Amino acid sequence: MKERLLVLAKAVPEISSKYESLVCVAGITDSGEWRRIYPIPWNIFWGTSSRNFKKKYWIEYETAGSGDYRHESMKIKPETIKPIGEASFSEIESMLKDRLTTIEELEELGPKKTSLGVVEPKELIDFVPTSNKHYEELTQMSKQKDLSGGKAVKLDIPEYKYRYIFKDVIGEKRNHENLCEDWEVGELYRNCKRYLEQGKYKNEEELHQKVKEKMLTKITKNGHFYFIVGSHFIFPTYMIVGVVYPRKEDIE
Repeated sequence: MKERLLVLAKAVPEISSKYESLVCVAGITDSGEWRRIYPIPWNIFWGTSSRNFKKKYWIEYETAGSGDYRHESMKIKPETIKPIGEASFSEIESMLKDRLTTIEELEELGPKKTSLGVVEPKELIDFVPTSNKHYEELTQMSKQKDLSGGKAVKLDIPEYKYRYIFKDVIGEKRNHENLCEDWEVGELYRNCKRYLEQGKYKNEEELHQKVKEKMLTKITKNGHFYFIVGSHFIFPTYMIVGVVYPRKEDIE
């Protein structure tokens, strides 16, 4: 069966024993359903393949059966992925506003009923670095070789991840603190790490400040800011798998 998906989340890849690297791509189908699709080969997720696609793009693919226990998950035939074109931000925002929820509502339902959703932060409090607890383990795995002598794991493992601290209901007492797994944040960290190594930043503290300035201030100053939230496969916790915001020209 063919399906079309508006891609709203491309999350930081994780190492998978079955697929080498398992990436989370999620969004809303043309029939209005939340969808998480896999496996997505690395050269399509981030590479030179003609089937490569970006966040905010419509793509088409053929399904290959249901995925895991989360009903939004779907296996696809990766060789059938076809980028269609970029959606306008007004189209994206209209779809998101019709589906707004809160972290509390998602937690109450649980991932077996709802493992994907969209949250509109009402107050952004902080964006803080968090040590990647799997960094050493994954770094050692990345040094291993396959039978042809190449890297067994072809991932650049970030030493730090980041968490948003925010409120999604005006006046609520509780602060939410959710890990942000958006691929953009991982790339931003890697770029800033290179600047640090080149001597353009004084220290690691400045590196984290630069990441924070973009993700907490620059991309949020015009409003129209949304978190795509997804549940972890193993643990019943929700992470930010995609950050959706307009470009400057989208709201002028």
